[in-house]
Amino acid sequence: MKYKVRYTSQSLKDITQLKKSEPNAYQKFIELLIELINHPRIGTGKVEILKYSGDITRYSRRITDKHRLVYEIHDKTITVLIIAAKGHYSDK
Repeated sequence: MKYKVRYTSQSLKDITQLKKSEPNAYQKFIELLIELINHPRIGTGKVEILKYSGDITRYSRRITDKHRLVYEIHDKTITVLIIAAKGHYSDK
């Protein structure tokens, strides 16, 4: 089963910035996106369940040493919601 992908407005901004300023990170994001469509709970990028994310479980995957992809999986609608695609590791 393939998941549909939806985006928050913030994630679309993040993706646009990656595409413009960090083409290697953008390419890695695309690779992770393809994996999410097929199997959002496993794969590359150090898949991690995030703590303290409320009622809905959020996951993250490392895009680069500086950026991570944050997303939610909605099994009832077979949808992955991309929350963010930039930042978090910027202090390293």
